[in-house]
Amino acid sequence: MAGELGGRYRLLEVIGAGGMGRVWRADDTLLQRTVAIKELITPTSPVREARAAARLDHPGVVKVYDVLTTEERAWIVMEYVPSRSLHRVVTEDGPLAPADVARLGLRMLAALRSAHGAGVLHRDVKPDNVLLTTDGRAVLTDFGLATIRGTDGPDPRLGSPSYIAPERLLAREAGVPGDLWSLGATLYFAVEGRPPYTRGDGGAALRALISEPPDPLVLAGPLSSLLLGLLGKDPARRPALDDTEARLREILKPPSRSPLRARLALAGGAVLLAVTSGAALAAVNASSRPAVLVQPSSRPPAALMSFSVDACGLGAVSEPVTAATDDVPAGLPDGWVWFRDATGFALALPSGWRRSISGNVAPIVTARPLDYWQGRERASLSRGDLPGYQRISMGLLLLDRGGADWEYTWRPGSDSVRHERRVLVAVDDKRSYLLRWTVADTGWAASTGLQRQLVELFGSRR
Repeated sequence: MAGELGGRYRLLEVIGAGGMGRVWRADDTLLQRTVAIKELITPTSPVREARAAARLDHPGVVKVYDVLTTEERAWIVMEYVPSRSLHRVVTEDGPLAPADVARLGLRMLAALRSAHGAGVLHRDVKPDNVLLTTDGRAVLTDFGLATIRGTDGPDPRLGSPSYIAPERLLAREAGVPGDLWSLGATLYFAVEGRPPYTRGDGGAALRALISEPPDPLVLAGPLSSLLLGLLGKDPARRPALDDTEARLREILKPPSRSPLRARLALAGGAVLLAVTSGAALAAVNASSRPAVLVQPSSRPPAALMSFSVDACGLGAVSEPVTAATDDVPAGLPDGWVWFRDATGFALALPSGWRRSISGNVAPIVTARPLDYWQGRERASLSRGDLPGYQRISMGLLLLDRGGADWEYTWRPGSDSVRHERRVLVAVDDKRSYLLRWTVADTGWAASTGLQRQLVELFGSRR
């Protein structure tokens, strides 16, 4: 397309398309920033969507900057969010784990709470309209079918068949419970990898949506009861927003566990965790040398594996860890304490660990956790650091402030296979931490519970 739209926007490439139009990545030449521009090619006014989105100021909602019209088109200028849609992530990478879906649900609820508080009903919550960003956030977009309560009249457009609340299909009043039904259908897709009503054609799916229960849940686990409640036919009997939030938080509450032998080392802008076959962990803090926390064991842990020349050592003199008594987060697992190190970091630990100083670790500077791991993988392979390398997974984590992980196996020797997972976790706008586990591949399954607890506590409590 020749020239600049509105005298300032240069269209660069199409980054999305649907029945109502296309979305472009574009340059705002006046303010010198990248924006997304929605091109509406159907005969509809852009004012409704822009007006609805403009009422909202929430990090989980895409911002609208401008509205333009030409003789043939209408255009909405929006915040550019580097991302993949939830639909694309699940289609390309497979369903999300129930805990990740619960975190996603909390983020979507926060965005919907903001919208409903401003009098806006979204009316088209679906996987295509949930963006998972490169820095680990979840953002709700496309308020094209939104209504502002008390100002908009009826709209004949319904939205996406698999994610429309039954009352909307029956032309009944659809308020906040309608958005919550669509939320439930979206979370169902995220954890199961399919819509709640999978039929041969759209008409059959709509008929089933009105009169039949959802298809059986297979992968949802602890989410099952909540999803079935959200997908109920009667809006008055669906869980309310507050109840939904409470139940999602309950799912994420760490289970009570007895203390595990572990070794933890924390490092300067990053934390390095390594789990050995003896269930040991490590971590390093930003001063010149890392703090190492150890729970003694009658059986010494297996050798700590590390790729860094500045990795933590094992021979330092240790001292008891003192549990903090003030500003302790609620809900720590039984047998865990909140530890605040003199060098500035704080984290939850199984009781009985000890602290020592050893090694040297350099800080990490990165704004995009997934890009960081992709670069580390390329560099490691080009140097030949990982003989026998097999990637298992790499992707974003739905933590409070974002994160990404990289899991793989490799062969340090001809007769051994090591299983490693690295996690980059942001705790605020200026600090990110690197967590790393290494264990013999045969002992990996036994370490996953401890990993999950430490990542969830570290990612949410700081």
